[in-house]
This record gives sequence, C-alpha cells and structure tokens, in this order.
Amino acid sequence: MKGYITNKVLIGLGTICLLLAGADFVRAPHGHFEVEHMPLFFAAFGFVIYALLIFLSKALRRLILRPEDYYGDHATDQEDEHSAGSETSEARDA
Repeated sequence: MKGYITNKVLIGLGTICLLLAGADFVRAPHGHFEVEHMPLFFAAFGFVIYALLIFLSKALRRLILRPEDYYGDHATDQEDEHSAGSETSEARDA
C-alpha cells in the first residue's frame, strides 16, 4: 500500500512538472535578460542550482564532520543523571 501511494505522488508531481514545462512554451516571456527568454531556462537553471547545492553540501559535510568520540569523556550522553542535573522521580513527586 505504501509503495502504491508513493507511485501516485510521483506520477502526480511528474504530471505537474510536464504541464508547467508545456506552459513555458505558451506564455510570453517577460525577462530582464535575453537568456530568460529561452524556453525551459528556469527549469534548467533550478535543476543545475539544486544539483550544485547537493554537491556543495557533501563537500561541507567533509569539512565539518567530527569523529564519533570528538568530545571524549565530556559528552553529555556520557554523564549520569545526577551530574547532568536531572532530578529523580522521587524528587519530582514531592
């Protein structure tokens, strides 16, 4: 059932994209630059920018990625409840 719904959504999005691409050939262009008058320019531009964003995010991930034990013994998930400042259930009930 889940795959069926996913396929329907993909088909619907694809249909919308094709209709909008077809409408690009019908409308009168009102761009500021000559390149904006080309059919499907904004679709191609959006795709290229989106792809560049994906590749840049992968490169940025390599720059900021830290090892799993980067914080060592000072990580908050290594502390017990008392040193982290959380109260016990008995103290909350009082």
